[in-house]
Amino acid sequence: MKTLLRLRTLAVCCAVSTTLLAGACGGSSTPGTAAPAAPSSSQASPTGGTALTEDQSERKALVPAAKVGWNQAADTAVAAVPTGRLVEIELSTSRGTPTATPTGTPTDSPQGSPSPSGSAPAAGAPVWDVTVAAQDGTIHDVQVDAVTGKVTRSRVEPGQDADDKSEVTEQLKAATVTAPQAVRTATGRTAGTVTAVELDDDVWSVDIVTPDWNQTTYDVDAAKGTVVRQHVDRD
Repeated sequence: MKTLLRLRTLAVCCAVSTTLLAGACGGSSTPGTAAPAAPSSSQASPTGGTALTEDQSERKALVPAAKVGWNQAADTAVAAVPTGRLVEIELSTSRGTPTATPTGTPTDSPQGSPSPSGSAPAAGAPVWDVTVAAQDGTIHDVQVDAVTGKVTRSRVEPGQDADDKSEVTEQLKAATVTAPQAVRTATGRTAGTVTAVELDDDVWSVDIVTPDWNQTTYDVDAAKGTVVRQHVDRD
């Protein structure tokens, strides 16, 4: 009798042990119940770091469309103004405004600047907007087609008085460093396409668009030729 009870008790313990062991081994392996794994860095959604900004997209569209470089456009514009000197040049897009001088209309330049030799570029076409100063400081607004290299607009900037002209003359006189020299200094530091050059007080400001469509601006001392400021525009 005692032997039979011991056998029954042993059988019950084995059954309980088997049940507990089965539960422990299969508790979280039921299909569909496991939590999804956290995404790895390679699975994370893109951050858009390679997308271009609005300004970068504009540069990407404009810069390759220009077939005439800044120096050629500057030479052409300066040649359109007798005894002219470059003050500013910038690559931009045309508004498609007609620029031809009507027949019989006198030239707007007291120095007798030549009439535009090219037709107005279509709206959105690349153009070089150039500011040229005559020997007496009179400012001329000249536009050069950035594809054909022809002058499409040449006119005297309105509203200039004697003080304005004197200020321009003194500014140019103090700039012993030329625009090409300032550009060589800038491009010697950053390779790219020059899209603007401006004499701003006592510095030449040079804009360079790099292959990543960012823009680097160098301010070069117009008397010493040294870089006094550098700024990268990544917008």
